[in-house]
Amino acid sequence: MNVRVGRILKPHGIGGEVVVISESDSPDRFARGATFVTEFDTSLTVRSTRLHGDVILVAFEGIKDRNAAEELRGISLSIPSGERRKLEDGEFWPEDLEGLEVRDPQGRLLGSVTRVIIGDAQDRLLIRSGDGSFEVPFVRELVPDVALDAGFITVAPIDGLFSSEPD
Repeated sequence: MNVRVGRILKPHGIGGEVVVISESDSPDRFARGATFVTEFDTSLTVRSTRLHGDVILVAFEGIKDRNAAEELRGISLSIPSGERRKLEDGEFWPEDLEGLEVRDPQGRLLGSVTRVIIGDAQDRLLIRSGDGSFEVPFVRELVPDVALDAGFITVAPIDGLFSSEPD
């Protein structure tokens, strides 16, 4: 399985560089020599990387001018999942959480995780419950237990979140 770690936004200049939006938490992900798989089953190898303001400019081997760089616009960059960094205790990949059942501390089914929203300050779980969806900050106080092997997470009760009754 491949995991998306970035996306090529647009060309930059005339020398074949492109602006890359990183979706990786590894600061060295776009280092010289790094190879990525695209959604077209081709690979791109980094020739050079540099920061330009708050974006990453990347030059790939074989891409020498703006015309060639233009053809890369919008392409997703992925790596095999085995190349991701090792997770620390209490860390999870978003795709491992998606689809898990959501239960209250007594074990009652509340819904399921449909998406993990990555945030600057904190990540949030999008939970589908009944006819609605709710976002819950992914913090230990609100999500005290993640049981990947058992297929569920526990969400501490939040007044009104999982009920349709008005306050």
